[in-house]
Amino acid sequence: MTTSDGVRLHVETTGSSDAPVTVVLVHGWTCSTRSWHHQLSGLPQVLGASAVRVVAYDHRGHGRSEAAPVGTTRISQLADDFEAVLDSVVGDGPVVYAGHSMGGMTLMALADQRPELFGSRIKAAALVSTSSGQIASRAFGLPARFDGAAALVAPRAMNLAGERMERRALRRSAVRGAADGGRGAAEDAAVRGAWRELAGARLRRPAVRELVFGKKVDPAEVDILMADLAVTPGRSYSGFFEAISRHDLGHALEVLGEIPVEIMHGTRDRLLPPRHANRMAQLLPSARLWMYPGAGHMLMQERPRDVTHRLASLARKAALPDHQ
Repeated sequence: MTTSDGVRLHVETTGSSDAPVTVVLVHGWTCSTRSWHHQLSGLPQVLGASAVRVVAYDHRGHGRSEAAPVGTTRISQLADDFEAVLDSVVGDGPVVYAGHSMGGMTLMALADQRPELFGSRIKAAALVSTSSGQIASRAFGLPARFDGAAALVAPRAMNLAGERMERRALRRSAVRGAADGGRGAAEDAAVRGAWRELAGARLRRPAVRELVFGKKVDPAEVDILMADLAVTPGRSYSGFFEAISRHDLGHALEVLGEIPVEIMHGTRDRLLPPRHANRMAQLLPSARLWMYPGAGHMLMQERPRDVTHRLASLARKAALPDHQ
């Protein structure tokens, strides 16, 4: 599908288009629909292919979607993109929103911008390994005394890294691109090469495994994340990191108070430690909080059965007449 500003988004669906409820899966920063592969296949198996439709899409500047234009690497823009998916792909009928990390933040931005959608179209929600704000506080396990420096330095460092990644990738690919068809091929190669540089030189597999995942993760799940990192453009890497660091929408959780909400988090999440889930549960006391011992940030890949069954439970509730 194409957004209002002309960005083409990659969308996948499973289940029946005539199903009584649709579950929309929204991924996190530097990920793609592939991070939800267990739920894309598992939800129709648990609920029945005719009982649920599952929709997943790649954010702009991620996966197989087109790059994010300059100035659009904002969480509020992602909320606009979701609304476009809701209107053009999902259609009418009750919706369960499942947001992982930046995808959960997208839901909060939508609640802040379009509160009337909650209860009318969005009937239930899952907040998976995400946060309502205060991202820089004690980031990566650092003491609180470093909060000020982290908030100031990290976004600037990420912006600089992203710009350098894209410049280097463009320079390296220019000659190859000319041989393969000119400027368009060069730009495509730059997008493919930007995160390869970072993933290969700075975030090698053991570091990604240790930082992002918890205990006893399937190596195939790490492969999925590494593949997504390899194709994330520098602009998305740095721009959305800055947007995440500025995210502070705890007040928007009040909008979700009238619908069923499940908060799911791993106890070994190093990117967004468990205190973020506890804070959301305090701000949204009607939600149910689930903590998964030993799990890291990629909860739907590390605890696929649990996440799938929680989403299935929300889908059953959303399909009931009382929730329509």
